[in-house]
Amino acid sequence: MPVTKIEKINSNSFWCFWDITESFDQLREKVVLSEDGVRELESISHPLKKKERMAARCCLQELMQHVGKPYLGITKDEHDKPHLIGSSYHISISHSFPYAVAILHKKLKVGIDVEKPTKKLGKIAHRYLNEEEFADCKGDLRKLCIYWSGKEAIFKLNGKMGLNFKRDIRIAPFTLHKQDVIRSEFSVGNATARIALNYKEINSHIFCYCF
Repeated sequence: MPVTKIEKINSNSFWCFWDITESFDQLREKVVLSEDGVRELESISHPLKKKERMAARCCLQELMQHVGKPYLGITKDEHDKPHLIGSSYHISISHSFPYAVAILHKKLKVGIDVEKPTKKLGKIAHRYLNEEEFADCKGDLRKLCIYWSGKEAIFKLNGKMGLNFKRDIRIAPFTLHKQDVIRSEFSVGNATARIALNYKEINSHIFCYCF
């Protein structure tokens, strides 16, 4: 099926949500791949992962068309952060079957993540939650998922390795809704940046983005 949704966040930012129902070949026919993209695709052996990657790139292509700019593919830096070829716009992508998402911001760095609440998140919570965050969850899988997905989005926004999810990325306690904005922050060295973390729940999946 075509793009499920392109949503305007503000005058400079949009995000795209894709429900993956196409075959890999159908997705491949839709999207432009750079040389880096072709090499990355060839390195992936799992059929579902290949399909997810293609759908995420379809999201980016749709977003660029939406803002009236050509899409020439993406390249990734040494930290695996994607960048648009031939454009200064900032992007981030994520996928968790059957969904793929992408976000674009004309001026600011962005991060996005999509996850499905699973029991595994509870088993590894001690790795990514500090004491205050853990106490706030009370074992609720949806909250655990928002914390995990939110920290993933913030990690992607920063775009550099070395951030410790438990120590360096902190999300304030919150009341659970279908969508909301949460106060958060991350620290790099002696500097701390405050972030407004947005989350939405759609079809039992959690979507988080920030810029």
